[in-house]
Amino acid sequence: MPEELVLDAAHPTNLGDEYLLNADGQLEIKKVYPATSVNPSPKIYITCDHPSVASGDDLLTLKRAALIARANELDVPGENYNGAVNASIRQAIRNSFQDLQIVHTDLYVDKEDTKKVYEAIENYLPLFALFQSDRRSQDDDKEVTDPMQIAVKQALLELDAELNHIKQEVQLRAEETANRTLEKLQEMSPDLADQLVPSFKSEPKFDSQFKLSIKSEDDISVNKRGSGVRRLILLSFFRAEAERRQSQRDSNSVIFAFEEPETSQHPDHQEMLINSFIELSNTDNCQILLTTHTPALAGLLPLSSLRFVEKIGHDRSVEMGSDAAFEKIVEALGILPDPIPKDATAILLVEGKSDVFFVNHTADQLKAGGHIAHTLQDKRIAIVPIGGCGNIKHWKTLQLANQFGIPYCVFLDSDLGTSEHQTNKDKIAELHADGIKAYLTKKREPENYINVDCLQLPANSNFTFTDTDDAKTLIANEKRSRKQNVLEDYWSLMTVEQIRDAEMYTEEGENRFEFTEMLIDISTVCD
Repeated sequence: MPEELVLDAAHPTNLGDEYLLNADGQLEIKKVYPATSVNPSPKIYITCDHPSVASGDDLLTLKRAALIARANELDVPGENYNGAVNASIRQAIRNSFQDLQIVHTDLYVDKEDTKKVYEAIENYLPLFALFQSDRRSQDDDKEVTDPMQIAVKQALLELDAELNHIKQEVQLRAEETANRTLEKLQEMSPDLADQLVPSFKSEPKFDSQFKLSIKSEDDISVNKRGSGVRRLILLSFFRAEAERRQSQRDSNSVIFAFEEPETSQHPDHQEMLINSFIELSNTDNCQILLTTHTPALAGLLPLSSLRFVEKIGHDRSVEMGSDAAFEKIVEALGILPDPIPKDATAILLVEGKSDVFFVNHTADQLKAGGHIAHTLQDKRIAIVPIGGCGNIKHWKTLQLANQFGIPYCVFLDSDLGTSEHQTNKDKIAELHADGIKAYLTKKREPENYINVDCLQLPANSNFTFTDTDDAKTLIANEKRSRKQNVLEDYWSLMTVEQIRDAEMYTEEGENRFEFTEMLIDISTVCD
């Protein structure tokens, strides 16, 4: 929560001054749902250490006129507060008591002004979006079937200041008209006029005024399409959101909860979705919650983010961060390590199957050119794809390697230029600290090393990419091919001269060769 927030009348205050924090100085909200109806509405409480002294315990429920009247009753000098600011009046009244008699309270936010206080606090809480797996197939189930409604809510959150200004201007002008009406009524019936106070029934709901959807060229709504198509749109929404949040560091907080994201999706799409989730979770003010029973999907997630939820009788237990918890996940999902050849002297862990091809072709070319003496195959060093370092499949593979005493090393994409770059650097540093040989590409990923000449583009093409571009996507779009095939299709055309040119870097004025040095170093792991 921010240090200051607006609870009423556009004047800032803070939760501490309003006695809305608990004993730990935190905002605590409690919702109680009756189990007697199909769609229960909760009773909402703010659990806090709040004044209980008579005439000082109900200040948040009072309007400005009533607050001023209360201040007069308690003989609070007018110069002690600003009569146009509710927070100032409340503070002056509280300061007039020698003992506020603070007690732990569940403050029920049912009355008109306490309800407004809670609604104001809600504006500062993260937007929560739940995407269910088992859902109603109804057109009005917008949050599930149409992510564009989430886009509308986020847009409104980002324009909160402007919308508040509009609301205040409308309220001010409407109240001026109402007050002029009451002035005329005062002339005709003073007693009746004194009983009437202009007041808005509820806050305006802007999100209900915007209806955004995506339709096909045949004017078919997304809600009428199959679940696979709807999930693909969700996938694209998350990928677009990841890119937007990377460029907008000050965007509003949001929590995305996704139930079984693998439903109705091709394995390639599942991997793309998880990568988008990981990118999103590494941006500021964003959290991802997801559930899965799929081994392949769980195998892509970082160990540090895994939680194993187990039902024991009527209770649930949550385990995390230990070998015992990881073993339970492995057993529950049936996750198996990739097979290690029985004659392997060591293993090199890489992210994907295309990386296996990348390393082998690079080694073959460099050996043929006389730059290295042995390939990894010559040394019987097995290359094992694990989907990334620090996931459950990586953990299981290392358990197997350690069991048979096989040394290992790690080769990862650096993801240079993305939010993952620092995370990957930290992983490599941890491995080095444990005495493990580990390597990070100097460019974003292996596709960034491909020579443009290998793409066989027209002579007038000016296609190019940098070390930090998403070269895989750019090349796939340019060649109208699948991203998963880019490395095998075009790295296979790289000659030894092109590889040497692509791997060369300068350090302290000296030309060095990234993969040549890496392969020579890896070959020593089994000595």
